[in-house]
Amino acid sequence: MRGDASFDAAVRQLGRTITGKKRADPGAMTWEAQFDQLGTYVRRLGLDRPSDALRVIHVAGTKGKGSTCAMAERCLREAGTRCGTFTSPHLVDVRERFRVDGEPVSREAFAREFWWMHDALEGSCGDLGMPAYFRFLTLLGLRIFSEAKVEACVLEVGLGGRLDATNVIRKPVVCGISSLGMDHTDILGDTLEKIATEKAGIMKPGARVFTSPQKPEAMAALERRAKEVGCELVVIKSLDDYKDGEEIEVSLAGPHQRENASLAVALVREWANVTKQPWATEMEASFQRNELPAFMRRGLAKTVWPGRSQVIDDPDEKNLTFFLDGAHTVESMRHSAVWFAKSATRGVVNSTSSHDIMMFNCMEDRKPHELLEPVDSVFSASNVSLEQTIFTPPDSSTGGLDKSALAKATPWQEKCAREWDEIRDRRATLTSRDAPSSSRGVVMPSIQQALGAIRQRAREVAPARVNVLVTGSLYLVGDVLRHLRRLA
Repeated sequence: MRGDASFDAAVRQLGRTITGKKRADPGAMTWEAQFDQLGTYVRRLGLDRPSDALRVIHVAGTKGKGSTCAMAERCLREAGTRCGTFTSPHLVDVRERFRVDGEPVSREAFAREFWWMHDALEGSCGDLGMPAYFRFLTLLGLRIFSEAKVEACVLEVGLGGRLDATNVIRKPVVCGISSLGMDHTDILGDTLEKIATEKAGIMKPGARVFTSPQKPEAMAALERRAKEVGCELVVIKSLDDYKDGEEIEVSLAGPHQRENASLAVALVREWANVTKQPWATEMEASFQRNELPAFMRRGLAKTVWPGRSQVIDDPDEKNLTFFLDGAHTVESMRHSAVWFAKSATRGVVNSTSSHDIMMFNCMEDRKPHELLEPVDSVFSASNVSLEQTIFTPPDSSTGGLDKSALAKATPWQEKCAREWDEIRDRRATLTSRDAPSSSRGVVMPSIQQALGAIRQRAREVAPARVNVLVTGSLYLVGDVLRHLRRLA
């Protein structure tokens, strides 16, 4: 009999599935072999039939797939559908990855299903060993949603598509592919065509695939894969093409989110028609009038996606506002900078005079200068003058689940700061002006210390506002949210 089957014990045990091994390590199992093995886990655990019974919306992409899933989920809930949603990564609590009717699965349900999964894996799959972290969580999600008897299941691909753990789903109702770009090139390929081909790996025979508008080389790869698989590929309709489309409210900020909303609408519409929902007839009547159904309007207007285009006032300093937006690609960083430049100067904070600060971190497999360059470009064009740019490590990372606020070594952040300074110096040279010393990168060893300095600055300049863009790694964004003591 297990001594401790609690939620906390489950989280500790889950942490042991993080090995830190890399695919390139000598003797490491190939990604293909690991994916093939995942099917064995599913069969031995008896999850094949339950997973086939889940009526799945499967979403891949480089940018916006999480937001698309969040909006699709909210629209389904507004239609009265019981929905389970699997997304990644989590920001504060691992249960965020498993949402049932919009709420993280309870601690009790997580612990119950985790230990069922753990014990079953030790028994029937003992010869295979425990699956690694994300694959374990994917299997756990199938179990949680099957046991919860959800009517719809929205699955966000973790990485790629073809060999992603979520692609163990064999019979999705509909698939979606959000905007594609260059990311994870060491794994997915060094061209947009190769990346698109990997993302297109979620396509299945007979299930329609809806895609955001793509660059020609990406679209060609998607079309080729759809023809090979035997499924229809459809480019989505813009929200603006509907009657009064410009008035359709999307709660997530930015024009790119309207594109993600359009994809969510197409996915929900297809899901409802294929699964013959009783409300599909009324829905189709709205579409025939070129009107977005009322429940979809409500869903898009009510969607909350923590850590993405999220604005939070500091709980302690009334003149301090945080703008949080996890961005990990060049284009995402550009969107983030545009959003901040517009939001912080157009009445969101009701201020005509503000002090702007940026907090940034990115994973060590990224190229900081490529992510920071568009930020400098946007801010220069928008006359956003950063008073300070802070580089600090997150409290947590893929290397572990501990949320420690202890100061850490900062060689990576020092590198990021140097590259930021080089970008600013080049900008100053081009404009024949000296870069202000205050805009140079400042490295702080912990989020706690960074927030302390920011709050001190807010007190010094009060009642003037201090606006802080927190961007880059979602681990940084999630840990700042934890320090601010709120998630949504």
